[in-house]
Amino acid sequence: MNFKRSHYLVITDPISDTIPKRMLLATRTARTLVINESLHTKLQNEDWDEMNDNDFDKLRQIEAIVPANENELQTIIGRNKAAVADGNTLYHVIQPTAMCQLGCGYCGQKHTKDYVGAASSELILERIESKFSLKNYRHVEIAWFGGEPLMAYAQIRELTPKLKALARQYNCTYSAKLVTNGLSLKEPIFLDLVQKYGVNSIEVTLDGTAEYHDARRHTKEGLSTFNLIFQNLVKIYNRSDFKELACPISIRCNVDERNNESVVPLIKLLAKHNLQDKIAYFYVAPIHAWGNDAHKLSLEKQVFAEQEIDWIVEQFKHGFTPSLLPGLNPVVCLSVTPDAEVFDAFGNVFDCTEVPYVESYEGTEYVLGNINNGLNSLSKHRTLLSFNDEIMDGKYPCTSCQMLPVCGGSCPKSWREGMAACPTNKFNIKDKLLMHYAIKKSGKEEFVAMIAD
Repeated sequence: MNFKRSHYLVITDPISDTIPKRMLLATRTARTLVINESLHTKLQNEDWDEMNDNDFDKLRQIEAIVPANENELQTIIGRNKAAVADGNTLYHVIQPTAMCQLGCGYCGQKHTKDYVGAASSELILERIESKFSLKNYRHVEIAWFGGEPLMAYAQIRELTPKLKALARQYNCTYSAKLVTNGLSLKEPIFLDLVQKYGVNSIEVTLDGTAEYHDARRHTKEGLSTFNLIFQNLVKIYNRSDFKELACPISIRCNVDERNNESVVPLIKLLAKHNLQDKIAYFYVAPIHAWGNDAHKLSLEKQVFAEQEIDWIVEQFKHGFTPSLLPGLNPVVCLSVTPDAEVFDAFGNVFDCTEVPYVESYEGTEYVLGNINNGLNSLSKHRTLLSFNDEIMDGKYPCTSCQMLPVCGGSCPKSWREGMAACPTNKFNIKDKLLMHYAIKKSGKEEFVAMIAD
């Protein structure tokens, strides 16, 4: 069989060492390999006959070498579609209220004191149950999102037993995750969410230390929120049984050009409270358009990627173990999954979490209808379901990007709206590979000592 070098490779420049080496990432499998200069030359020149069998087999196993006649893009898109088709988790997002206490300047939502009612709740349950006729699911997962979902804690408590009963009825396990601003995440509520309501994953946002966070994530009345949120988190993280409760809490820091200097102080503050091993995942995310112009204050992608490396180094220095390399991402989001939907407090149904409560999306094709008008009235057209086909057809730069298998194309809606959705990995993956190599070679402690000098 004839072979070729895969298009889906990222290879670093030579690493200064006793014997110069390079780090190779085969994004088709998200696997890495250290190669010497001789093997690198043979791979680049496709000199298969010059390779020893062991090297050739390793490169074949990680799909750095593929059959010469293979359409690799077709293979990747085919795998992504298969992952969607073969998924056995029924996933839905419920946004039980349009209300939020915060007045974040970059938020595109219109917040009102509206909550999902009893009639709409029953129709949501009926809609979810209708999906069980599509395939044999093994798991049901609900994401509580917002507005601020804990403002509708009563609705979460009311709906959850019915959702869990529905899962049991169809021989499925059940879990839920929660994305919250953390203001109402008191310790007793956390315990109830975990022990009674099936929540096994929580994400909280802190936009830097108090000085920066409170300038952007204040209440609608302009009151500070950082200290309350931070106190909530510290109490929960410091519970003696926190790990046994098996509900990891991640922290997200949203960044634009106004608060990028806040990331390092936040890392230091978290470390000062000895939270390095308690935070499930700390990450920094660029502000994006949310039916508004918030993205215009974002850092340029290359600038953000460069600063992200600094933030990762800072985490290592302070005892964190940040993730460096991406995994495969065949199912990029619920928008490409035909059986997943988003419900808001008014009974509207969407195929994207970024759309509810955003006035600029009212009446657009992202709105599938309203359950209160009858389940049969909901549109069967899902505009973003064709995203993988559009990549295949060359509609977006993803078509030729080496990072596609580990990116999945990122946000379909952003591409539709003419905004590049490329994640930072595209711009700093080689730096991350070099750090990965240093840690594997010398160990984390020596790596930290090296970067601390």
